[in-house]
Amino acid sequence: MKKILLFSLIFVATSGWSAPSVNDLTLEEQIGQTIMPRVLVGEHKAFKKAVLAGQVTGFTVKTGEGLIRFPHLTPKKQAAYQKKQYKRLQKTIADLKKDYEGGTVTSPMFMGLKQMPSNMLLGAAHDDQVITDMYTAQALEVRKVGGNMVYGPVTDVNSNPLNPIIQTRSFGSSAEQVGHNAALAVRALEQNGVAAVNKHFPGHGDTSVDSHYEKPVTALDKDTLWKRHTSAFLPSVQAGVYGVMNSHVVFPALDNRHTASFSPRILQDLLRREMHFDGVIITDGLDMGALKDISVEEMVRQAYKAGNNILLLSGDVRNIKETKTYPQRAIGYVRESVLQVESGNVPAEKYVTRQEIEDSAARVLVLKEKLGLFTSSGAAVPKDTGFEQAAHRASEKGVTLVRNMAGVVPLKKSEQKICSVFFADAIFGKQLRAFDEYLVSRGKRIQAIYSPRTPSDKVASFARVCAQNADVLVLGTSRTSVMDERQETLVKELLEAAATNGQKTVLLSLLNPYEIPAYLQAKTVLALYGPTVDSMQVAAQILLGERKAQGKLPITW
Repeated sequence: MKKILLFSLIFVATSGWSAPSVNDLTLEEQIGQTIMPRVLVGEHKAFKKAVLAGQVTGFTVKTGEGLIRFPHLTPKKQAAYQKKQYKRLQKTIADLKKDYEGGTVTSPMFMGLKQMPSNMLLGAAHDDQVITDMYTAQALEVRKVGGNMVYGPVTDVNSNPLNPIIQTRSFGSSAEQVGHNAALAVRALEQNGVAAVNKHFPGHGDTSVDSHYEKPVTALDKDTLWKRHTSAFLPSVQAGVYGVMNSHVVFPALDNRHTASFSPRILQDLLRREMHFDGVIITDGLDMGALKDISVEEMVRQAYKAGNNILLLSGDVRNIKETKTYPQRAIGYVRESVLQVESGNVPAEKYVTRQEIEDSAARVLVLKEKLGLFTSSGAAVPKDTGFEQAAHRASEKGVTLVRNMAGVVPLKKSEQKICSVFFADAIFGKQLRAFDEYLVSRGKRIQAIYSPRTPSDKVASFARVCAQNADVLVLGTSRTSVMDERQETLVKELLEAAATNGQKTVLLSLLNPYEIPAYLQAKTVLALYGPTVDSMQVAAQILLGERKAQGKLPITW
């Protein structure tokens, strides 16, 4: 049976092969259908033996973090390198899964993929067609590089302003609207040949701890949790979403002993029986900090007993020698567990059983058949996926004029000298320059300062001089998990000094709109929900009066 698995995983377009039945697989191959490692682009060969042995069902694709991973390469050369490695990986195995988001998730940009606008920008557009078009284009882009599943759409309702992990990955703070938008995204993805996976069930939006590092707890009562968060997943389930990813969050009202990822009450009772989800349940990464100090074998045991069908069994990508052993460790443990249960040596309710493995493998095979992995590659992907048009339309509809109390927008023709000071990560350099370049193309004189999110004393000094000599001061702020204290202090100082001098100011909230209430001094505010070339150009057009802002805040403060 290994031969059929090999062809189904690597040569997904091979015709003439029928979908295998779970009964055609050995126990080891059944387990392999449920194991999904993370592979770092360029290091996929470490898992070659696991692929040939049928020990993995596919890969989650991850990339190195740009300048950190390749300090000797320019950003352009980094992208070229990653794209080359990605093609090599595609030749090895075409069953690829990935996070493909916008906003705070920037890793796809290192893999040569186009920058996806954030869900919150899409939510601010309040336009079903914008979401449908954007996720249709995303599906085609994913298929173009050989992928067939995305871990999205994020269906978390970002109700906590201090949430360190969801933020603009969410469509907004209303469960009803998030649920509606997520279902639109699911339909667009799956109608275009890509499996959608809603995450992070039953809702990661009311946490103040990042599960990548610690174990969050959401202490809402059951009714409130359903109304504000979990109900957002229901429209996607009813739309037939292929997969749901759970979260490493503890919800005491549902299960005070386990994270959702290891909770039968949450995954089997709530998701399966009450919500009638019949697709594939997927763990979040099992290497995340919320699960630290748990052995591979124990994670595997708890994950299967809770009702998971695919385990994102990954380790430290910097220690490939160890992490490449995880599939074999999982298979060895489960094989022994099944044999011990069947011999009567251990209780079935505490150890992994053959039936649990068969049920999971069967669900995975059904999913692969839906994606055409046993028959054909599906319709050809058009050269023009419509991505650029959809992304630009999303910005036109989503960029939001939150405040214009001083009537700064639109600028007067006489206001020629503009000082722009942007605080953002280096990866957004091209996007930020698009704002200034557009103003220059319209005859404005620009002095631009680009600073990391934490400004240095030198940057602060330059910014003060720049601001004093300008007709209009534009400040671009970036809040991520927390407010950067040095950035916040400098921005407030510049706003107050401008007010004293009678200068006009504009605040561009580049990333997280939950920062806006902190800047009461800012009388004119635009929310971009993530800097893209399109959103920066649209912001410039709004500032000049060439375009009216159409977006509406999808969150409440």
